[in-house]
Amino acid sequence: MSEKDLSKARIKPEYVLATEEIVEPEMSEQDWRDFARGVDLFNKGEFWESHEALEYVWKRHTEASRVFFQALIQLAAAYHQLERGIHHGVVKHFRNAESKLAPFPDRFLGVALKPIKRLLKDGISEADGLGPNKLEMFDRDLVARIQFDLPA
Repeated sequence: MSEKDLSKARIKPEYVLATEEIVEPEMSEQDWRDFARGVDLFNKGEFWESHEALEYVWKRHTEASRVFFQALIQLAAAYHQLERGIHHGVVKHFRNAESKLAPFPDRFLGVALKPIKRLLKDGISEADGLGPNKLEMFDRDLVARIQFDLPA
């Protein structure tokens, strides 16, 4: 069986945002609590749990910029797949997160995106270079942390 073609992200039209669609959504107190919890879990390396917490926020929103939450969920999923040694899952989720975050500014909802975008590119390159048989050698310095400031 041949390896899947992972060179491209799965792009759906609703994932490609125009500049005017990239607007910070109205966040409820519950949204901020769940978001902060998801970020905290992510930064502790609890990627599956982070994915679940962030999904609560994503599901409550309908605006186009909800893609931002989905991108962070996919980033958490990529690291979860990395822990499990599932190469195609790592690359697929990295690429999907990268394509979704690309149009967002360097800071969105208090999250510093520039370092995450850089680490996504580096992580894709690292995973591609290692391939499915050497994924355990992935440089853990390439695992992003989410720098996040809760609004006052």
